Amino acid sequence: MTSIPTRVNLLIRTVIAAGSCLALSSAVVVAALLLIGVPIYAGLQYGVEALSSLPDLSSSGSSLIVESLATALVVAVAIICLAAIELSLRTVRTARERSVPAGALAQGTVELASYVLLLSSLLIVLATLPFFRSALPDPLFGFLVLLGFFYLLMAGYLWAAHEWVRSKDEVNDERTTGGNWLVIGVFIIGYLSVAYWTGFALLVVAALIWLVFGSILVPNHVDKIRDAIERRAAESAEEEPVNPAAVYGLTDEIRSVRTRVKQVTGLRPAIPMTVAGIVTIGASYWAAALVSVETVAIVLAAVSAFAFVSVHVGATIRAEFTGNSAVLRDLEDRFDLEKLTADESTGQVAIGLESAADREAGVDGSLESTVTRLARQADLPTPKIRVLEHSTPVALTVGYRPAVSTLILSRGLIKTLEDDELEAVIAHELSHLVNRDAAVLTALSAPGAVARLARSRYGYNPVIEPLAMLVRIISRWYVALVSRGREYAADDGAVAITGDPASLASALESLDTDLDRRPSTDLREWDTATAFAIVPPTWEEHPFFDRTRRFVARTIFGTHPPTEKRVDRLRTQLY
Repeated sequence: MTSIPTRVNLLIRTVIAAGSCLALSSAVVVAALLLIGVPIYAGLQYGVEALSSLPDLSSSGSSLIVESLATALVVAVAIICLAAIELSLRTVRTARERSVPAGALAQGTVELASYVLLLSSLLIVLATLPFFRSALPDPLFGFLVLLGFFYLLMAGYLWAAHEWVRSKDEVNDERTTGGNWLVIGVFIIGYLSVAYWTGFALLVVAALIWLVFGSILVPNHVDKIRDAIERRAAESAEEEPVNPAAVYGLTDEIRSVRTRVKQVTGLRPAIPMTVAGIVTIGASYWAAALVSVETVAIVLAAVSAFAFVSVHVGATIRAEFTGNSAVLRDLEDRFDLEKLTADESTGQVAIGLESAADREAGVDGSLESTVTRLARQADLPTPKIRVLEHSTPVALTVGYRPAVSTLILSRGLIKTLEDDELEAVIAHELSHLVNRDAAVLTALSAPGAVARLARSRYGYNPVIEPLAMLVRIISRWYVALVSRGREYAADDGAVAITGDPASLASALESLDTDLDRRPSTDLREWDTATAFAIVPPTWEEHPFFDRTRRFVARTIFGTHPPTEKRVDRLRTQLY
């Protein structure tokens, strides 16, 4: 039974963590809205001004009609470019989910969008400088400007180049070399447009428009261009070209969208798309005739940014509450959770609680029946069981409700523990479900897991990575704040279920001993699971600042109390 002071302490920790999680998520959403809205607003203003100043248009009629026509045209082009970016994001995400390479065209568009966001973030900083200049003391303002200067020159660009090269060499990275060539081409065009003629920038816009319409009207032509880029990139890098049949490209995603449109409307996809285009151009012309171009730009930027953010945030929230949490997807993204050794249709998993000798001899037991029995004792529905293909001993429970929760046990855990020890560990994880710890930690860990997924899906870029790092650091802190106070309660719950504190104490000691023998590279992959796992990873001593590092890792970001204290506490219950 948890004491009242302990409950109050846990409640205070949870409230602080929940407030931090909400503030962090809100800050990320606001940052995304600004980063998306600013370039759309600036691009629309620049496009209308450039078109209105053309001699053929400026002399063809009244300034109001010319400005309205230019606004309608620029809005239509902006929407097409935004469609190209959204389709490319969907292509890269779908390719990642299918464990196949994404096409070079989609990857290049995603990287182009990330660098546009970087430029827009600089515009936002420049716009806010007058405010900070008047609000902050001169020394502090000068220090911030100097810090920002060094970040942009060193951390921003040099680190970006380092990560870019490293990401190409990772075995499991889905990036194709052709995407890099496309980004280099965009930089060359950007330089030419600034140094020689602004019309060079129209090449990028024209390419994005061709990417959308070409994928719809002549998909085979787009596929040939993609394959040619891949072959050329592979030849220059002296690598084997990507197999076109194994690539999930932009045309594949558009075919999927066309199929869904036809299923929903019952019409040929060209019909609703044509109607939408006519309505957009007409509404833009009408709006520009009634209000200023700046108002149209603000509205389009706000609506587009809100639509982008809403779609992606909505998809994340929907996945979270349908049982496909970000924590689980992160584990699936990095490890193999699918190799169950029995027929999933029957729910029986042939990895069980036989002794170590029996396991070595190949004697199978039933893990499902053991989990079901312990869940009934705890008055819980049986969670889904997933086996983590990893030698590190890991046991964790993820989910917002017991009915849709998932119990994950690694191969290393099953091989390390004896029957009664494994039962005690399972009971400990089920206690997290009883106490709603799994729901709280899953919700609090979601921002950090989404940040990690963002990098693994979209590759490194200088906008997502700094934001993702900040989110992961803050998320780790408040998750640790809550997690540390809940392990003792889960230990007590496990004892209440099994009536055997000695087995849990023995299991904790066995796991701690096994982790001491693990190489550090094996443990670094475990960062997402530490908040849910039953024991923390072992400490790797460092030659410099070891005591400081240990304080930060164990006190500030530590998710578990010391295993020795937990073992001593359990052993006192034997007497």
